[in-house]
Amino acid sequence: MTVGGENAVVDPSKAAPAGKPLVRASGVTKSYGGVQALVRADLELMGGEIHALLGENGAGKSTLVKVIAGREQADGGELEIAGGHADVSVVYQELTIVPALSVLDNVFLGHPTVKQLMRRRSLRPRARQYLDALGLEHVDLDRPAGELPLAERQLVEIVRATARECRTVILDEPTATLSDVEIERVFAAARRLRDDGCAVVWISHRLKEVFELADKVTVMRNGAHVSTDPASALTTDELVARMIGSRALQERERVARVHASGTGSARVRLERLALPGRFAPLDLELAAGEIVGITGQIGSGADWVTKTVAGLGRDRAGRVVVDGREVAKPGVREALAHGISYVSGDRAKDGVFLDVTVERNISSMVLGEVAPGGVLQRGKERSLGERLGRLMAIDRRRLGSRAGELSGGNQQKVSLAKSIAPGPKLLVLNEPTRGVDVGARAEIYDHLRKLADDGAAVLLFSTDLVEIIEACDRVVTMFRGRVVRTADVEGLDEQAILRDILHPQEEEVAA
Repeated sequence: MTVGGENAVVDPSKAAPAGKPLVRASGVTKSYGGVQALVRADLELMGGEIHALLGENGAGKSTLVKVIAGREQADGGELEIAGGHADVSVVYQELTIVPALSVLDNVFLGHPTVKQLMRRRSLRPRARQYLDALGLEHVDLDRPAGELPLAERQLVEIVRATARECRTVILDEPTATLSDVEIERVFAAARRLRDDGCAVVWISHRLKEVFELADKVTVMRNGAHVSTDPASALTTDELVARMIGSRALQERERVARVHASGTGSARVRLERLALPGRFAPLDLELAAGEIVGITGQIGSGADWVTKTVAGLGRDRAGRVVVDGREVAKPGVREALAHGISYVSGDRAKDGVFLDVTVERNISSMVLGEVAPGGVLQRGKERSLGERLGRLMAIDRRRLGSRAGELSGGNQQKVSLAKSIAPGPKLLVLNEPTRGVDVGARAEIYDHLRKLADDGAAVLLFSTDLVEIIEACDRVVTMFRGRVVRTADVEGLDEQAILRDILHPQEEEVAA
């Protein structure tokens, strides 16, 4: 049925006829001001299928999902949804968990059967069942959700979606913050939903997941439908070429081949650095011009190494030394004063100001430069925004937009531009390309390499082993709070790194 303006309509029937799609979008269009987010978006979702929706950041995936879910009104085209918007459940890339509410309350928040009075006692067995199915047996229903680790908050989001028992479930980057074990739980949940007759939409930039899980793949580019095919009929190179074009593919391959020699002088030294309860004492040197990756499973302490270097581990022991000057006290302010910038893995919470413009986000790290004497000089702010926006391939037309209006991947670019603005001596990143498409990944790796070539040191944590191999010169692997080994990336493969972080030999960990 036709959609657009006040006449938007969806099919209200609660059951799609046999062989008919649960969702059908045809020629859907949507604009935001002068930016055309959807040009000719097409998508058909069948019950009993896992359907991957792929494309670069800004391809229109998030906008199409919002239209299907009823969060945005399309300007034109046709949209039919068996059961209406209420029969669509979405797990968004940016978490919507309410930190102050209990896990139980979050699971049933917005549930159609919970009206004015929430009878928690009757809901507890159902919540327990849903949580246990995703491996969260240890999670207390009464615990405030904000106290859970990021990965477990992501899983609670997925539990909430499954609890609504909708027939169309959309998962936007559901594994971006998860360990391999947790990813398998989400895979199992997606397959269970498919086997129950649901249409499952899987949005991910991890193409390995797509081939392992999806039945069909739809590719979008520049707001339009490019192709829909069985996953078994595609190759990785074909998918990447459809998503970003052959020229961008060549650039991606070029960036992946570039690694620094690592011959620069030591710029950063970590000496017996430790955080009680997170990771044991470790020593590490980073040379000027070097990118060092650190990896491990969730709970290995690897992510806390980067956080501690950035000043977030207030109980740290040991020393952080930059250019011969010790960062004497833990704390973000002290780290910044020594030239350490940090890019958080949770961009919505710590990375960007969602209600502020892109250029204001970028200038927020260098207020003394754009607002000398406390008076903001708009010309300087705009010049800075344009320069760093161009560096990070942020559309110039979006500099005046609120960061919250951007896709998750473009928000990540803003977070990176903001952290690069002070000209750091050491750039520390936590999951730097979470939710970023393959084309933007290559751009980010290239920017990190250019920053290193200018004399900075880069330390990044990532659970994406392909990223570690493509972007880094050396890798530090960790298991249960201890370093397994530090090695040059050249000559390593994913299997070798995976062996370190999953089940290293005891003598390796003790060494």
